[in-house]
Amino acid sequence: MFKFYEESRVDWFNSDSFEEPVMFYLIGCLCGLAIYNSTIIVLNFPLALYKKLLKRSPDVEDLKEVMPQLGRGLQQMMDYEEDDFEDVFCQTFEISVESFGEIKNVELCKGGSKKTVTKSNRKEYLDLYISYIFNGSIEKQYTAFSDGFLKVCDSKVLELFHPLELQSMVIGNENYDFHILEKNTEYKGEYHRYHPTIKIFWDVFHDLSIEQKKKFLLFLTGSDRIPILGMETIKVIIQPTQGGERYLPVAHTCFNILDLPTYDDKQTLKDKLVLAIEHTQGFGIV
Repeated sequence: MFKFYEESRVDWFNSDSFEEPVMFYLIGCLCGLAIYNSTIIVLNFPLALYKKLLKRSPDVEDLKEVMPQLGRGLQQMMDYEEDDFEDVFCQTFEISVESFGEIKNVELCKGGSKKTVTKSNRKEYLDLYISYIFNGSIEKQYTAFSDGFLKVCDSKVLELFHPLELQSMVIGNENYDFHILEKNTEYKGEYHRYHPTIKIFWDVFHDLSIEQKKKFLLFLTGSDRIPILGMETIKVIIQPTQGGERYLPVAHTCFNILDLPTYDDKQTLKDKLVLAIEHTQGFGIV
């Protein structure tokens, strides 16, 4: 359904996808439901998607986000001011793209294969190239996705958001304040804020690196990002579990519940916690 770009680590619609439009429609509904229910989902879509949903046009910066090398090359073309422009770039309004393992030529405009890119028309070439990547080549897939998204989210309400805000509504943000997470945590069973194991747990947690803390969030909640309304909206429950110190902490991701054995010393707790969070994965869409 989606093509993963190794260079940028983002996903974009696969123009060669064999999936029926209804599948893209359902993914659009899923993104809309994430906003409606204030739920974070792990989607590596670029900002360009959220621009399109808000009826804004992607630009060369969006191309750089998805295809950095291509974006930089086109930017160099736009910035080149020497008189030998046509000799250096030798480009027409025709591009080569891969389709089903083969290279095919695509004209960006009528007669594009015979139209030379010059300093005077290079902006037109850039705009047509970007439009092909973000619009023309994936029109069927995106239209189905957009229909699903707008089925859940009112387009009038969306107009209130900027693209970055809309993106944060779906995938969250990275405004971490882990002391708020500690403050909002609830405890069950014999555990309470001043229980020796709980005090050790928070001492260990706050000593972790930021990357380890993000992995803990992924381990516990299924996402390493923060809802747009902030860390205050993440409600964590820590409860004791039977079995003793030889057992690892266990996360119930759907409910943000952590089963924490009653560890007696800091080093044991740290070893078990790090082992647990280093060998887990969150949810994603392939």
